[in-house]
This record gives sequence, C-alpha cells and structure tokens, in this order.
Amino acid sequence: MNMAADRKQCPAKDIVTTLVAAEDEGNLSSGEFGFFVLMLAVAGNETTRNAITHGMHAFLTHPGKRERPRTAAEEIIRWATPVNAFQRTATQDTELGGKQIRKGDRVGLFYSSANHDPEVFDHPDLFDITRDPDPHLGFGGGGPHYCLGKSLAVLEIDLIFDALADAMPEIKPVGDPRRLRSAWINGVKELPVIVG
Repeated sequence: MNMAADRKQCPAKDIVTTLVAAEDEGNLSSGEFGFFVLMLAVAGNETTRNAITHGMHAFLTHPGKRERPRTAAEEIIRWATPVNAFQRTATQDTELGGKQIRKGDRVGLFYSSANHDPEVFDHPDLFDITRDPDPHLGFGGGGPHYCLGKSLAVLEIDLIFDALADAMPEIKPVGDPRRLRSAWINGVKELPVIVG
C-alpha cells in the first residue's frame, strides 16, 4: 500500500503505476490493488519454485530425461500441478457436467484432477516431457483468470534446468521430498540431493 501511495505521488513506467491509475478509472480499488499485488507475489513465487522442485524430482526419478525439449516446462506444470485448487463464483446460471450451477454459487476448481484426467491425457500419471499437445490447466483455463505470468514461469523453468544441466550434471537424489501440508499448494519444503 505504501508503494501504491508512492506511485500516486511519483508515477513510474511500471505495473504498479498502471494498476494505481486503474483506481482513478473506476477499475481497481485500493483494497483490490493490495490483493492483486499479493496474488502476483504468491503466484510468481510459490507456483514456479514448487514446479521447479517437482520438476527436479521428476528428472531425478525418471532416468533418461536429460535432453529436454521445449515442451518440458509445460509437462512439469501439468504433472506437478503446483496449485491444487481454487474457487470461483458463478456469474450466471449454467450447467456443467450435468450439474446445475446457479449465479452466485461457489465452484471448486481441482487442477490436479483436470491435469490427470484420462479422458484428456494418455497415461496421465506418466511424466512425459515430449507430450504434445499438452492441454493442461496449470495456468488456468483461459479467459480473465488465465495466468499473467505464464510466459515468465515457462522461461524461468527452462532456464533453471538448462543451468542445472550445465553446472551440476551429476546431481542425484539422496532422499524423498518433504512435502508442504496444504490443501491449496502442492509444495515441496525440502528435496535432498547430492552433487558429484
């Protein structure tokens, strides 16, 4: 909130100034701005770092996956699904899968279930970095809730695995991951490895 106040006084060429200006256009209140920035910080940190850790675990436990095509980051996101669930509120009456949903109903979105749906993915529990197409929902299903940082997340995942392959080609697991206990984030607190 201090940053928002600062940008109102001294605008800059950044996303904070753009978002603060939206309040003056009737699009974003101060509270909404604060929650939006918090969501960006969580989404830009928790999901990518957990995808990287899950991806590292997948590569270490699936030998022969050292050569990574550009589809690898998408498969890591699908296979790991760093965000387990989200909720949305229906804006209109609709029907989904034979179930009536009324305007105002809260609906649960279970990304891991969708990303491992055998009607969509052949061998959904298999980690397959050559999977193409890979219509996962790890970044959302499109529309206004589609992940703003998708391109950055894919780039970061690709870059870290390229760097690790160059700098630590002999990395090996020395234990199982210690998982985060959370209904929202499919996280890893610790992944013990050895180099050399």
